[in-house]
Amino acid sequence: MKVLVSTLTKTALTGAVFLIFYSQAVVGQTRRPTANTPSAAKVKVTQVDEVAFKKLLVPNGKPLLINFWATWCDPCREEFPDLVALDQEYKGKIDFLTVSLDDPADIATTVPKFLGEMKAEMPAYLLKTPDESAVISSVSKDWRGGMPFTALYSPDGKLAYFREGKVVMETMRAELGKLLAPASTAKKDELYVTIDFVKIKDGKRPETMYYYEQNWKPYREEALKRGIIHSYELLESVLVTTAPFDLILITRYSGEEQHKNSEKNFEPILKQMRPNGPATMNAVKPDEFRQSVFVYRGKDLTSSFN
Repeated sequence: MKVLVSTLTKTALTGAVFLIFYSQAVVGQTRRPTANTPSAAKVKVTQVDEVAFKKLLVPNGKPLLINFWATWCDPCREEFPDLVALDQEYKGKIDFLTVSLDDPADIATTVPKFLGEMKAEMPAYLLKTPDESAVISSVSKDWRGGMPFTALYSPDGKLAYFREGKVVMETMRAELGKLLAPASTAKKDELYVTIDFVKIKDGKRPETMYYYEQNWKPYREEALKRGIIHSYELLESVLVTTAPFDLILITRYSGEEQHKNSEKNFEPILKQMRPNGPATMNAVKPDEFRQSVFVYRGKDLTSSFN
């Protein structure tokens, strides 16, 4: 089939509706040439018809996120790196799959080639159906046919959120948080904490502060945006040469579950922000200028944070 938007005139939708939407949503989008390259074979893309597609819409005990896209759709291609990052961030917590509306002839070439370039790990499907309007209505009555289109289903199968156009990552994380929050057994007013007491070695304070300002702090700023920590603090003790520690690094978490999964939750942040390892001021390695003296992990019993 041709892709969804470009063949609406062949479906039950009226020509007038098609022309209005087409001029607003897909002006300037052109088909990409098909290229048969070795990298295309690395990603499996499964073709589904309308019957099989409807089965994909049924959640399997977790929130279900589905992204509809095509290689010829520029906004789809632009947002894909964010979707790959989102998949890594929520892996194991949600089911995430992509549905391509490219021509079936591209199932072994253009589509897997692009997915391979994006390093996408989400299950990938390509829809083949003669009736695109039926597909639209089965997903959402409010979907006008534009792409990209992203639909989020609750574990009970209800459409919880959808977006026609590129996703807004912060909004998507907030919507996912609403569906995942009930799974948490932690009380809302419980805070858990990790406190790291650090000693600066050999007077290398500049290297140490640079290290934490360029790595530890930005990681937690991003973690705050993603909602995987509650708050953080970086404290410096009074300068006393005999003090057992010089810095206190505090990270608070909203509940035991978030605290327990902190390392896993931080992994995609580290990979995204520092894929080649932490930033340092010079050739001096972290172990040469700082030492973790003691780490406390447990409930935050005295915090006045809300």
